[in-house]
Amino acid sequence: MGERLLKIDAQIESIGDDFIIRVKNSESGELKEFDNVRDYAQYLVESVNSSRCDNFVANWLPSPKAKREHIDLIGMQLGMMQQWMDENLGVLD
Repeated sequence: MGERLLKIDAQIESIGDDFIIRVKNSESGELKEFDNVRDYAQYLVESVNSSRCDNFVANWLPSPKAKREHIDLIGMQLGMMQQWMDENLGVLD
């Protein structure tokens, strides 16, 4: 049997001066929306830690409704949270 992969697909949508990160979890089929990077990162860590899959990938889908400034901001904020995410992946509450 092959490796099972948890895939978290995300897409950014700008709404005026704000943004939403729309997320789909391939294992649970769950759809979520987040209005900040911290909540998205927390969801990602929780999804990976509770998954029965062998590995995971966080996949950014094309986001034609996203402003460049929001894409850049989210990328910067995720980079700032990378160490926290790495430290918490595989840690169960």
